[in-house]
Amino acid sequence: MANHKALPGRVPGWRNILNRFAASIGTKIILPYLLLTLAVAGVGAYIVTNLVTSSLQERFNNQLLDAGRVVSEGMVRYEQDRLKVLRAVVGTEGVPEALAAGDREALVRLVPQIIANSNTDAVELLDINGVEVYGWQRPPGQRGGVAEERSGADFSQLEDVRLVLNGFVDEFGEKRALLSQTPYGPMIFTVGPVHRESQQVGAVMVGTYVREMVIDLAGSAVAKVTLYDRDGNVIDTTLGGGREGVVETLQESPGQYDTVIELLQEPANRYQVVVSRAEDEVLLRQVEILGQQYVLAYGDWRLRGQSFGLFSVALPSNFIVSTAATSRNLFSLIFSLATIAVIVVGFAIAQRIIRPLNRLVETSVAVAAGDLEQRTGIQRNDEIGSLASSFDVMTEKLSERNRQLVEQASKLEAILNSIADGVIVLDAEGQVITSNPAAEQVLADMSSDFPSAPLRELPPGLFTDTDEKSKLDQAMTLSTLQHPRRYRVGSRVLSALAAPVITPDGEELGTVVVLRDITREVESERLKDEFITSISHELRTPLTAIKGYSDLLMMTADGSLDERRLEFVRTISDNTNQLLRHINELIDISQIHAGTLGLEKDRLRFSELVGEVVETWREQMETKGLALRVRSSGGSLWVNGDRDRLTWAIDNLLSNAYNYTLAGGRVEVRVFKENGEARVDVADTGVGIAAADQPYLFRRFFRAHNELTFSVRGVGLGLFITRSIVELHGGRVWAESELGIGSTFSIALPLLADS
Repeated sequence: MANHKALPGRVPGWRNILNRFAASIGTKIILPYLLLTLAVAGVGAYIVTNLVTSSLQERFNNQLLDAGRVVSEGMVRYEQDRLKVLRAVVGTEGVPEALAAGDREALVRLVPQIIANSNTDAVELLDINGVEVYGWQRPPGQRGGVAEERSGADFSQLEDVRLVLNGFVDEFGEKRALLSQTPYGPMIFTVGPVHRESQQVGAVMVGTYVREMVIDLAGSAVAKVTLYDRDGNVIDTTLGGGREGVVETLQESPGQYDTVIELLQEPANRYQVVVSRAEDEVLLRQVEILGQQYVLAYGDWRLRGQSFGLFSVALPSNFIVSTAATSRNLFSLIFSLATIAVIVVGFAIAQRIIRPLNRLVETSVAVAAGDLEQRTGIQRNDEIGSLASSFDVMTEKLSERNRQLVEQASKLEAILNSIADGVIVLDAEGQVITSNPAAEQVLADMSSDFPSAPLRELPPGLFTDTDEKSKLDQAMTLSTLQHPRRYRVGSRVLSALAAPVITPDGEELGTVVVLRDITREVESERLKDEFITSISHELRTPLTAIKGYSDLLMMTADGSLDERRLEFVRTISDNTNQLLRHINELIDISQIHAGTLGLEKDRLRFSELVGEVVETWREQMETKGLALRVRSSGGSLWVNGDRDRLTWAIDNLLSNAYNYTLAGGRVEVRVFKENGEARVDVADTGVGIAAADQPYLFRRFFRAHNELTFSVRGVGLGLFITRSIVELHGGRVWAESELGIGSTFSIALPLLADS
């Protein structure tokens, strides 16, 4: 029973030891180090072994490459020898005549002398019908011996013979190559035509035994050579010494021919069997012949642009496997011993690193808890000593920086609280980070007004929640405001301006929003507008009477007034007209601000409207010495607009060009269609507008100053009215100007769908 009670007490002890061992930094250093060492050792042994094997394989592939090149060049050499003999026979004097006459005796005298010193195995001279006139063939293996002579055989059933006899010529010439079965085995023939006085009289066939060619090529290449037909059947081979079963092992499927042809796309002037990367680009096969492993590399057996099947070169590969196994065992032993040594050294180094690291951990935990007075006290000259020293310096600077931040935060808070405008800082999620008392007061005033007077003139979709607190939170999402915007809550009017908070690195941290209560400013502006509207109406009544009586006085003068008094009346009328124009502009501006400017829109031909306005200015501009030109792109430019208002807008642009262009200048009006809009440009060669004045051109009561046009009168409302009218029509207006060069004012209005 005592033993049974002891076991439960021991398990937790061993478990605690294991947990401490697993959590120890020493274990975390040594264990990965051990695993990494084992992995590196295993990978190193594998890589080195593979490098040795790869090196052997590369040399082996190079041998295949050399063997294939020798075989390929040997086939070409045999073909050249046959062509040489063929040319000699055809070019010998008397042969064409004898063949044309069917004189076999003459051919018997001539042909053996021509081929006596060549490696040719057979020669066939055929008449124009493909019938053998004279045939010469030596038995296999008896070069220099007695050859057989014959005649009368019919070769016209051979397709290549028929092509030559019919004068067929392709990109390789008029000669052909063919594989034919003879009583002594398969032969390769080269066939060419025989001509006498530019007339074909027959053909010559020069042949070589396949067996003797294969044996010769195998000796030259120091490799085993095998020839296949297009169906994958073995024609001849030097593998196995002709023993039974070898041919069946080497047989290939008919599809093998198509595969090799697809892999080896060689130009017609070069027949190479193996390329530089044989294992990737040439079809390889391993076979076992008589207990010996061979690797075969296939190629396309091609003569004169014609494929006869496949050929392969074979080399034994047993030495690669045995060498690789020996290398693998040796390198595995070396890397195992090196791994043990590395583990022992690594354990000692890890223990030296762990001790000061524990002190660093204790100090960092204390600093993280807020005790910035803690220091490691480690004095060493290695990297750990540098780390400990840097950590102590960092802690000291952190302590100093913390004191500075507290002081700076106190200063910023004092500055923020002293600002009269409301300042709110939002984070990237739109949540309020901080705000000053002025902002809190503004928000409190807004909240008290929300139940009876909701916020107006906010961007669309800002308020969807009925809860006033939610409305207030959403109202603070103003990060899209780049210019001051006004908002009304009951009797209060607020101005809000938002700007992103961006770090020097370009990272956006949030948004700062400035709120101002501008109720008094807005009320003052409203009173000013009402005063202008009221006084304008009051002034227009007496001016209308003055205008009427001055016009009546001019119409009823009938000579009762001399020219001087009549000129006075005209001056009164002209100035009255100008004053009425200014008063009407003020009244229209008040209507624009109040949103009560009415438009009577109708379908208008825009180019025609512009032309009418231009014609009203032609005489006046010519009188001033200005050249007025109108250019229209043609076509119907239909818009939906108020004729009178648009006439006024265009008239203001022409008036502007007239007033600010000196005598001798030009004014050009261009009307055209662009990007689905009807556009008019009024370009002049006037005094131009300074770059500093251009942003304010379309503001009311603004006039650009220029000494050359100082005498031009006006109140600065024409361009403002033009912009307001164009924008009420859904269009846009802009200006481009260069001081001393001229200006171009442009209007663009949306076209109707059928324009």
